[in-house]
Amino acid sequence: MKRNYTILMLLLLAFQLSFASKRPLLYWGVAVNNFVTAKPIAGFSKMFYSQFHPGVTISTGFNWKEKPKHNLMQSFKLGYFSHRFLQRSIMFYSEFGYRYKAGSKLGLSIAAGGGYLHMIPATDQFKMNTDGTWQQMKLKSRPQGMLSLSVGIDYKINEAGWRTFVRYQNMLQTPFVPGYVPLLPYNVLHLGVTIPISVIKKGAKDAK
Repeated sequence: MKRNYTILMLLLLAFQLSFASKRPLLYWGVAVNNFVTAKPIAGFSKMFYSQFHPGVTISTGFNWKEKPKHNLMQSFKLGYFSHRFLQRSIMFYSEFGYRYKAGSKLGLSIAAGGGYLHMIPATDQFKMNTDGTWQQMKLKSRPQGMLSLSVGIDYKINEAGWRTFVRYQNMLQTPFVPGYVPLLPYNVLHLGVTIPISVIKKGAKDAK
């Protein structure tokens, strides 16, 4: 079941990437994150005082449709975070979202999606041998699925189109421990910046 779920998520990502190859990517973004294990929504405040599990996320994306006051968008994200004594995780996922343009500089967005998470255990495990000694066991990394729901606010900080953003994300990792802990919820805070790809290309040309 776990393998089938992982294959399904990878196929969905491949399907979305096939559309990305036909549409121009608009930006590159980077964000620093804090991942907090807590119930969705109710755990929002805990992100600021209870736990610190750092991460980083790189993102890009395109618009399905753009209007003067709103746009429909698709994003692709590659992330990493470290949960001390539990796991280190690499994520690759996509989100479909809606962004409302509240003004010439301000944007409000909501997005949902999912993808692949590769879980690397961050703890040691031991077993007792028949002679009473303890032997360290090598824990294998595991493929997982993840689901995401997020809301955000972004602000244009210069005429070149750079934007800073804050995003609050509810993330579900599954199946964390099959038959025991099927879902592990995270509340995630993203603080980051996006740069238009046109600006990056122009800077590369000017540097030559």
